[in-house]
Parts: sequence; structure tokens; C-alpha cells
Amino acid sequence: MPFEYSFCELFLIFFFWGFIGWLVECVDMRIEAGEFQNRGFLHMPFCPIYGVGMAMGTMALQSVKDSYVILFVFGVIFCSVVEYIVGGILEKLFRSKWWDYSHMRFNIKGRVCLRNAVLFGFGAIVVFRFAQPIVEQVINRIPMEMRLSITVIFSVAFVVDLVVSARRAWAYRKNQEGDELLLIFKAHR
Repeated sequence: MPFEYSFCELFLIFFFWGFIGWLVECVDMRIEAGEFQNRGFLHMPFCPIYGVGMAMGTMALQSVKDSYVILFVFGVIFCSVVEYIVGGILEKLFRSKWWDYSHMRFNIKGRVCLRNAVLFGFGAIVVFRFAQPIVEQVINRIPMEMRLSITVIFSVAFVVDLVVSARRAWAYRKNQEGDELLLIFKAHR
């Protein structure tokens, strides 16, 4: 399959769907928990896991996006695997769960669950078959110089936010480790 997207186009797809993913997460938590929760790792309203999935899926599914079965299976498997791996990495790096589906039936280590896997499958059909072509049309209407400017500005903002957010998460981890050491010390006294 030939590569059909420029870096700027893929980045804009990444950024657009990262923002949409953040909105979906906030709405879901508003319904589930009854309150607003910033569901992103970053300070900005953005969930990179959605952006990465959409950028990769856009390239991988170009030749099969007319098959509802392939889109559904892709959504179930690819999205669940990415969610599981990213959840594990975040748990190891920061010793904290960024999401937990332990309360849901048919979950694996609380990182993925059957309900979300099925929703990912149907979501892949809706997004790749109907929404993504519209997103691509809008991106293609943006003049190339403007695409490049937007990409540079949002790339810098993303990297800065990523660094600041990672530092915050590391500080949280160190604080948690300090609290654990204090509890262990007090228990052995």
C-alpha cells in the first residue's frame, strides 16, 4: 500500500482525533461519574491515544475501509491492544492507573474490557467509514502553508505540554513513593 499522507496531514488527523477523544472521554465520565473530569494525561484538552490510533488506522485501513467486518474487527483488536499496552506502560512509568475497568465484567487487568472493545469496533465503522473522509476533505482544503504553520505551532505546544505533564506525573510518583516509604518506616517502628 503506498503512503498517501504527508506528515502535516497525519499530524492534523492525530491532533483532531486526539481532541475528539478527549471530548468523548469527558462526556463518558460526566455520564458515568456525574461530574466533569479531565480525562487526559496532558494539560491541554487532548488524548494522544486517540490521535495515534486514528493516524495509524487511517494509513492501515486505506484499502479496506469499505468493509464493515474488517473495520469492526480492527476496532476491537487494534484499539484494545493499544489501550492495554498504553495502560501498562503508564502504570509502570508512573505507578498509577490512568483508567480502570476492574468494575466491569470481562476485563483484563482493568486495562481493557469487553464493553469498550465492542464500542471500539462500532466506533471504527462510524469513524473510518463516515467521519474520517469528511475530516480529510476539510484538511485538504486548508492551504499547505497554513497546514505547515498549524503543525509547527501544535507540535511545539504538544511537546511542551507533554514534558510538563510528564514532570507532574513523575512528581506524583515520587510523592507516592515517599508516602509508601514513610508508611513502611512507621510500620517497622
